[in-house]
Amino acid sequence: MSQRSYGDGCGTALALDVVGERWALHIVRELVFGPKRFRDLRNALPNASQNVLSQRLRELENEGVVRRVELGPPVSARAYELTQSGRELEPVLVELARWGARRATLDGAEMSTDAFMLLLKVFYRPPGPDTPALAVRLVVGVDAFDITATPYGVSVVRGGHSEVHATVRADVRTLRALIFTGLTVAEAADAGDALVTGDTDAAQRFFRLFDKGR
Repeated sequence: MSQRSYGDGCGTALALDVVGERWALHIVRELVFGPKRFRDLRNALPNASQNVLSQRLRELENEGVVRRVELGPPVSARAYELTQSGRELEPVLVELARWGARRATLDGAEMSTDAFMLLLKVFYRPPGPDTPALAVRLVVGVDAFDITATPYGVSVVRGGHSEVHATVRADVRTLRALIFTGLTVAEAADAGDALVTGDTDAAQRFFRLFDKGR
């Protein structure tokens, strides 16, 4: 629990005692789609100092929200991942992001790759009930995410091992533009900002499934 407890028995206050300190929920957000090494968290959260990040991780570990794990093979490395208790915060993050997105523009501030992937769940607009599932792989740097859109929801899985209709390689800024502006997949590809393989039309349909006005 944070050293600055609210001393309030309300469930909201008790939750904030655990994840209410600055950067705590950012850490949880960055771990939603799988474990990360400390340096990966540092890269994703450049405005958090190393000391603060270490402190928050210790606090979250003590509260049973995150735990340390060993990654590998082929390369062994220590990392952090969410516990079951931590994973239960995902829908909370989605709703917080939905609430926050109504309060300010999304066009200016920087955003991590995982933050963008979580945002897909915020702005997803399910198609009609008879619409076939659409699977697209988004690749940002060395990270690949398989996103499957169905009439019942959207799933986001890190890894890039599923069968997909199209793969789009781009940075987060371009991916945001494909959803939140009128930029088309063809325009992004022609400008050299995106590399598309597979069904380009399927990729375009995919990006039109998200509504920034929600």
